[in-house]
Amino acid sequence: MRDRPQHEKEAVTPPRMPDTTPPAYPSGDYTYTLEVVMGMQKTLGELTQAVKGLTDQVKDQGVKVDASSKDIHAAKVVVGVLGALLVAGATVFGFIAKAAIDYFSRIPPAK
Repeated sequence: MRDRPQHEKEAVTPPRMPDTTPPAYPSGDYTYTLEVVMGMQKTLGELTQAVKGLTDQVKDQGVKVDASSKDIHAAKVVVGVLGALLVAGATVFGFIAKAAIDYFSRIPPAK
């Protein structure tokens, strides 16, 4: 005998599942449901409070970053002003030194 291909085999019905009765739910007693809902509400409140706390911390960090940014800007300005004063002082010293060298180079040596 030849075996038939898979798609030509006869269909076999599976055995019947045993009949079960659905679980009995308490009628009119919602204390468990109320307890679960209240627990979820408590947890949601805690999560909301935690998110608000984190939001406040992030705002405080932003204020600290802004303050640090202002301090850094002030330091840049101070360094720039000191650099400008140093350059101006060096320029004045250079003019005075050149004038002194020119003056003393014109004076004939004493005999």
